[in-house]
Amino acid sequence: MSSVALSHLELLQKNFRHDAVQVPASDEHVMQWVGTSLGIAGAALLIGEGELEEIIETPETTLIPGTKPWVMGLAAHRGGLLPVISGDLFFRNTPYNGRVRDYCMVIRRPGVYFAMTLSHVERDLKFPIEQRDMTQLVDPDFQDFSLGGFHHDNTFLAILDIDKLVADNDLANASVSNSDSIEVNNDD
Repeated sequence: MSSVALSHLELLQKNFRHDAVQVPASDEHVMQWVGTSLGIAGAALLIGEGELEEIIETPETTLIPGTKPWVMGLAAHRGGLLPVISGDLFFRNTPYNGRVRDYCMVIRRPGVYFAMTLSHVERDLKFPIEQRDMTQLVDPDFQDFSLGGFHHDNTFLAILDIDKLVADNDLANASVSNSDSIEVNNDD
């Protein structure tokens, strides 16, 4: 290599050392739980990232005779049919009489595809995973479907475990059985 090339290389190295920025001190990586803050039947909940397919405006539905009261009906969605469930009736067993439930979360799992009405949608949140509280009492209507939660702004947000929800026998069978139907008394 020529002496001119070596001197240029040394000059580049000197300038690089002078202009180089220090490598930032590495913070220890903190595992984060990421999810969406939303409400079902007025309960503040969290849904883990990737657990729901999407959040949509509540579509118009067509009633399905012979289904449980919490089944609102079928809606046309993305070229197919989407069952829509009232979150208020499914979890609380009482209809909601206030403002219309404007949004639904869409859940898709093998063999299960449905939308459930939401009472509110907040935003995505992140929490250090070690702050997850598995001992906090959860709303009794949601305790069978929750998996701990996080404290946020003086509120405990329970995590809705979608796998527990879709494994629920009541959700799996939306048709009205004989014990669910109302007896009609015909005294002719």
